[in-house]
Amino acid sequence: MMASPIKAAAAIISIGFVSMSTFTRAVERALLFTNARTCTSIVASPGSRFFTSSSQILHLTKHRRFSPHLRNHPAKQPNRKFYPTRIHLYRKFHDYGWDKLMLDNDAEIDTVPEELKSNTSPAKGAPQGTNVVVNVRSISQFPCLAADTKNDAGNSEVLRLARSAFLETQSATSEALINPMTIHVLNFVLFPSPHIRDGNHIDGENCDYLGLPIFGADIVSLPGNKHLVALDFQPVLPLDSDDGGKGKSSLFPRQYLHLERKLQTIHSKYQKSGPDSTPLLPWGGDIPPLAQRFFSPYALWTRLGNDNAIKTVNTVVWDAFQEYTDLYLELISAVQDDVNLGKLVIGARIDSNNPVLNGQIEYLKYRRTNDPARPMLQRLYGNEWAERVIGGILFPDL
Repeated sequence: MMASPIKAAAAIISIGFVSMSTFTRAVERALLFTNARTCTSIVASPGSRFFTSSSQILHLTKHRRFSPHLRNHPAKQPNRKFYPTRIHLYRKFHDYGWDKLMLDNDAEIDTVPEELKSNTSPAKGAPQGTNVVVNVRSISQFPCLAADTKNDAGNSEVLRLARSAFLETQSATSEALINPMTIHVLNFVLFPSPHIRDGNHIDGENCDYLGLPIFGADIVSLPGNKHLVALDFQPVLPLDSDDGGKGKSSLFPRQYLHLERKLQTIHSKYQKSGPDSTPLLPWGGDIPPLAQRFFSPYALWTRLGNDNAIKTVNTVVWDAFQEYTDLYLELISAVQDDVNLGKLVIGARIDSNNPVLNGQIEYLKYRRTNDPARPMLQRLYGNEWAERVIGGILFPDL
């Protein structure tokens, strides 16, 4: 059993599988723990193990990945030359994902109401001007996919929604403060359309819906040098269990199993190891039964808390995030190609017998009800703002 409220919060924040009262107490104590200390001395001191030189920043950020299968669209080639590593701990993750999805700084397709796009709360006990800042983003149009615009139904894009919540502790000069006493969070999720069907069998009750997984990335840093990472292609249809259940035998639709094999290889690189080696990202612990429904066999779920935790986030986790993001968009691009070729169709009507639609509805309901960030957002930004963001932007009704 975990001995401190910080550890308790660390065990549950990115998964959302324990009682809300337990989480509320843990986070409130964690926030009080944070507010009682200042946030500048560790990051600023060259003698500290958290100090990072410019040469280290360049070394850690010189590698960038872009999926070779994505189209040659401006949205696929970000203008940034590198992503800063220590100035903004998770901003480079945030920017990488969004640069793959849309034209840089294209605010016209962002669907978040102006009053919900950002919020600021003073970091109590920290130097004057230190704030905990959150930014929320959401789009439902994807110029990067090059969908067939001649589709009369007007719903030919394979992705239906992408959204993120990005929270970081910032100094008076709006630079992120990176040390063991600050809070940094990124939640980045991509939802595919639940209405994709086989183009050759689009009528009747037995039409085959394409059960594409949801892409979910939760990367969290809590006071006490606790870092949590959950990257996954989250299933919306039940998968076969070890005891011979009646779910699907694979996560991906059969025509894309070659990409599932690639995902298996990537996953093994980070969380599998030989008898004499330690995984790059050790498994973070058992997932309770209620949450297992939405985890795939390829979930990267880890907890970091040693002296090298921040370095691991900036190197190993960064590499894993890029590989998972690239592969998911490679899958989406392949499905979009098949839609454009007529092999698959995206229906407009709501089918109550659609298991993929019902699976996404269940996922959204579960996440709305069990969102572990709710107590933190309410404490920092108020109940009304937090509920509007959680229910209307992050996990909206279908």
